[in-house]
Amino acid sequence: MQFHLNHKPKPSVIKIDHSQKLMLVGSCFSENIGITLQKHHFNCLVNPNGILFNPQSIHQSLVHCLENSTDIASHSHEREGLHFSFLHHSSISENSEQKLKALITKKQKEAHDHLKTTDVLVLTFGTAYTYFHKTQNITVANCHKHPGTIFEKKLLSVEEIVNDYFSLIDKLKAFNPKLKFIFTVSPVKYLKDGLEENNLSKATLLLAISELKKKFGIDYFPAYELVIDDLRDYRFYKEDLAHPNDAAIKYVWEKFSDTYFSDETKKLNSELHSINASEDHKILFPESEEAKLFKDNLNTKKKELSKKHPFLKF
Repeated sequence: MQFHLNHKPKPSVIKIDHSQKLMLVGSCFSENIGITLQKHHFNCLVNPNGILFNPQSIHQSLVHCLENSTDIASHSHEREGLHFSFLHHSSISENSEQKLKALITKKQKEAHDHLKTTDVLVLTFGTAYTYFHKTQNITVANCHKHPGTIFEKKLLSVEEIVNDYFSLIDKLKAFNPKLKFIFTVSPVKYLKDGLEENNLSKATLLLAISELKKKFGIDYFPAYELVIDDLRDYRFYKEDLAHPNDAAIKYVWEKFSDTYFSDETKKLNSELHSINASEDHKILFPESEEAKLFKDNLNTKKKELSKKHPFLKF
C-alpha cells in the first residue's frame, strides 16, 4: 500500500556544492534547511535579521543588505527590559538600545559583504499577511507581543509582491551578477489567521512566485507541496499541528538534496554526516585510551577531508 505520493521534484539546473556561498532568508524553511546546510559545512548565512515571515519584510531586509543601511536600527523599542527592532525577529534583542544598534549594524555589514559574493539566494515566503505599525508607518517583521490595536493587518496582493520583487531582483543582479535565486513557500500553517485565510495567503504567495518565475526564470522548490500534498498527514506535524516535525524536515531535505546536489556532493554530505555523528557521540571516559584513539581517528578523518576539499572548514 502507498501512503504518500513520493513526489520527485525535477533536478534543477542550479547545482549547489560546498565550494559555493549561500544565503537563506525568510520563514521556517530557510531556517531549517539553512541549519542543516551549515551542519554539513556549507558556507551559508541564514536569516541575518532573524526569521521573517512575509514577502514585504523579506524585501525590506534584502534592500537594507544591498544598501548596507544603518537607519534600520532606529525602529527600536523596549519591552520588559529588552530592546527590539520592528524590522527584526525577536531573537535579535539586547538589554540596551546602544547594544541593539551595534548588533544590528554588525549583522547588516556581515549580510552586505556575504551577499556581494553569494552564489545562491534562497527566499522562503511564509504568509501574505502583514502588520502595519500605525504610528511608525512601517510594515513590521514581528509584532513582539505588542497590542494588536497599534497595527493594521493586511493581505498583500499578488501584484504588490510581484512589483516589489521585479525591482529587487534587478537590483540584486546588478549588485551580484552571478547570483541565482531559489524561491520556496513555507509549509507552516498559520492557523491563528484561520484555515480559509491561511489557504488564501499561501495561494497568493504561490501565484506571485509563478509570475516571478515567468519573468526571471527563478527556481521554485516545492517545500510547501512536499509536506501539504505529498506527506499529507498530521503525523508529520508537531503537536501544534502547524509546524512540520523532524521527520518532515528530513524528508524535505532529502528532496532538496536530490534536486540541487550532484552525486559527489551527496557523497561528501554523507561523510560529513558521519563525522557529525561521531562528534555528537557522548564519551563516558574521556581520559581512556579508547577515547583518545576515537578522537585521533576523528581528527584524521577531518584532515583527510580538508586535504581533499580545501574549502571545508571544521
